[in-house]
Amino acid sequence: MADRTVKDLQKLLKLLIHSPLDFVLVGGFAAVLHGSNQTTRDVDICVASSADQVASLRDLLQPYHPTHRFSESKESFLETPGDLSRQQDFHLTTDLGSLDIVTHIEGIGDYYDLLQNSEEIEIYGGRCRLISIDDLIKSKKALGRHRDLVVVMELEAIREERNKTGK
Repeated sequence: MADRTVKDLQKLLKLLIHSPLDFVLVGGFAAVLHGSNQTTRDVDICVASSADQVASLRDLLQPYHPTHRFSESKESFLETPGDLSRQQDFHLTTDLGSLDIVTHIEGIGDYYDLLQNSEEIEIYGGRCRLISIDDLIKSKKALGRHRDLVVVMELEAIREERNKTGK
């Protein structure tokens, strides 16, 4: 089951990368791409808060039956009434796995703040923005959860090694 979960998350990330959506990859997948050994069970992205972004997300995810993960009724993301562009976060379950969409990262700021230090990477035949290792460390420290602080120690060691080797 774990192998299927990873493959589905890779498909989900590939779908996002090859879409018109503007996002920065954050969270556990970002930590893995920076060299962390952590495992992740979802894809986390930060987007600009706008009606156009929400419309793009709805169009992109429609074939994968997105529902709000934390609503008791598992309300469809596609049928939620109103203008969702002002909503802070979307925690979704899709046929490809869990997707967390946020517009603000604790300790850093919004999408545009993240964008300043992000790096563009090539992955799955496309390009996307990846949160910088420094911003990822700051955000995980700001969250202060035990599991995040464990990852912080690993990311700090990775950063230190990169600084020594110049990579």
